[in-house]
Amino acid sequence: MRWDFQWRENIPLALPVIVGQIGHIAASVADSMMVGALGTIPLAAVSLASSIASVPLVFGIGMAYGLTPMVAHAMGQARPFKAVRLLKNGTVVNAFTSAFMFLFALVLFWGIQFTGQEPAVVEEARTYLWIIMASYLPFMLFMSAKQYLEGMGDTKTPMRISLYGNVGNIGLNALLIYGWGPFPEWGIVGAGVATIIARGYMMMAAWWFVLRRGKADPADWLRAKVTGYPIRALLKIGIPSGFQYIFEVSAFAASAWIIGTLGATPLAAHQVAISLASISYMAATGLGAAATIRIGQAMGRKDLAGAKAAGTSLFLITIIFMALTGLTFFVFRHQLPWAYTQDPAVVASAAALLVVATIFQISDGVQATALGALRGIQDVRVPTAITFVAYYVIALPLEWYFGHILGWGAVGVWSALAVGLTVSAVWLSLRFYRGMERRRVA
Repeated sequence: MRWDFQWRENIPLALPVIVGQIGHIAASVADSMMVGALGTIPLAAVSLASSIASVPLVFGIGMAYGLTPMVAHAMGQARPFKAVRLLKNGTVVNAFTSAFMFLFALVLFWGIQFTGQEPAVVEEARTYLWIIMASYLPFMLFMSAKQYLEGMGDTKTPMRISLYGNVGNIGLNALLIYGWGPFPEWGIVGAGVATIIARGYMMMAAWWFVLRRGKADPADWLRAKVTGYPIRALLKIGIPSGFQYIFEVSAFAASAWIIGTLGATPLAAHQVAISLASISYMAATGLGAAATIRIGQAMGRKDLAGAKAAGTSLFLITIIFMALTGLTFFVFRHQLPWAYTQDPAVVASAAALLVVATIFQISDGVQATALGALRGIQDVRVPTAITFVAYYVIALPLEWYFGHILGWGAVGVWSALAVGLTVSAVWLSLRFYRGMERRRVA
């Protein structure tokens, strides 16, 4: 292995994606921090609702990610009309996906009421969840434009739009949760309203850049047709990619449900720790997105050596970054939770969970980058099976066994997640390198 980080190629491409991804999670973190000031029950309710809403949301994100490697491949072939045609078909796919996501969330919320959650937490979460579900459509339309721009190699425009949208979200949180000035005091409902307004802005801004700032020729957009072949091609990548994310995130969502049966305090601690761990995870998915773009464009040029080198360099950067975030979580594990809550019991429980988060940081980052690299070579079916085994066959049963049977509580549940993440990281990385070797020999 060459220790070549390719800083000049990776950082200008990956950094805007990372900043944009962290911007998305920052709004969720702000929800948790601001709602946490209202008490343990509201914080637990946000945790429960977020665990439900996140499962359909990441499926939709995975579906939208199917557009990126195909656009990158088209740009590597110097075929801009093909890229616009993919965008139009991808937008149709994403709009229908948002309807599926809405129904999916409804089913999950219905089922969660039979899992022993505290009734007060379930009732508090209900309205907030409905508002978040309504934001799926503008979010998915934003993702269409975002993934098109990133496939072209323009990662700065989506970053700026995400930052503006999420800063606005945080500002609206303050106004609508606490009722500052003339604004109503809506509590956690205000956090949901802020989210839907921010996602609506992001959708409109992204499409304005695509169609009015020369990113896509409007004449090409009008000429492009919605047909079966590009839709099937997008679904071929998008559906497995969606399930890759859903398997991992649903394992984390299940951890919230299992921990919720232990009481509101452990669930609130889980929400604090998962909010912090999500920041580094979203940064890693940004590195994975950069891997998809660079590898996809290299494959379009038929540059196998360049594709492999790009993947290796991004794996190395991921390992360094996640090691640093893990060290940060460990050193400041007793201080960071105070930003979310003033309950000493919640802080102590969250600090214990951050120790486990320290352990699985590198595994979490590497598996995210590996999925992006594999998407760049349009290898998605077997990786989907790998994530299913890692999270559903290994992690989920261990969550219940460690948490309830062995009596390790929330720490046991998170330890099971660490096992699943490690299995996924090793297996997916090997899959990428073996796939590149097969293509080189062929």
